[in-house]
Amino acid sequence: MKFGLISLDFRRWPLERCFATAARFGFDGVEIWGGRPHAWPFDMDDDALDSVTGLRRRYGLEVPMYTPAALGMGICLCTPDANERRDALRHFERAIDVADRLEVPRVLVVADHPGYQADARESWRLLVDAAVILADYAAPKGVSLCFEPLTPLESPVLTSVDDCVALIDEADRPNICAMLDVVPPTIVCEPVSSYFDKLGDRLAYIHLCNNDGVTDAHLQLDQGVLSVPDLLRIFIDNRYDGFVTTELYSVSSRDPEVLAAGTMRMLQAWMAEL
Repeated sequence: MKFGLISLDFRRWPLERCFATAARFGFDGVEIWGGRPHAWPFDMDDDALDSVTGLRRRYGLEVPMYTPAALGMGICLCTPDANERRDALRHFERAIDVADRLEVPRVLVVADHPGYQADARESWRLLVDAAVILADYAAPKGVSLCFEPLTPLESPVLTSVDDCVALIDEADRPNICAMLDVVPPTIVCEPVSSYFDKLGDRLAYIHLCNNDGVTDAHLQLDQGVLSVPDLLRIFIDNRYDGFVTTELYSVSSRDPEVLAAGTMRMLQAWMAEL
């Protein structure tokens, strides 16, 4: 099991600050957030791509995921609005191009809220259609699509492990996988272990944080309703050997470097006991 930082938590710093912090405190990698000022897909020209490649080499870190900013931005893959769907596909296709150029194996994909008046069955059909289009675009480039379920507060379309299984089955593409963010199962009262049981080797990634049990808050590891050491025990017991990236955006505005230092201190102490 490897641990990473997501650069979203360093969104008020240049991207290099996240790489430098991750290397200094012993993280294994950086999940690159595809938003400004870090790596907005359409800002990633040759110079920007070379700059990120240089950061990887300079700090000796992996980049296991590219996560294009997509929530609340009018780029929903399953909205009734055809223009927005077109823009969303273009957005994620460009993200796939960026991942390809950076030799990043995965792109994180989310299904934003399609609007209160959207028909749930139609939203699902549109999401499956979009997944097929994007997977076929990504396959020749060797890029996988990692779909992240959200809480019902964020979007009602993909919120559970059963939704992830259904999407993988219906899209029927080998380069579609899913990830576990520990917040959605907390909010919808799913056992975290159900992600391992039902997804098997299609569970490709984990976001780790704590939570208040009510909202989509992503809190520091020792503050909230979750016992993070026991979550780590579940990961180990299920022989998970991929990346666990800490995502702490609800509390990272104050001082992400201090937060990262404390995060690694806790992770090292807990892992030594397991």
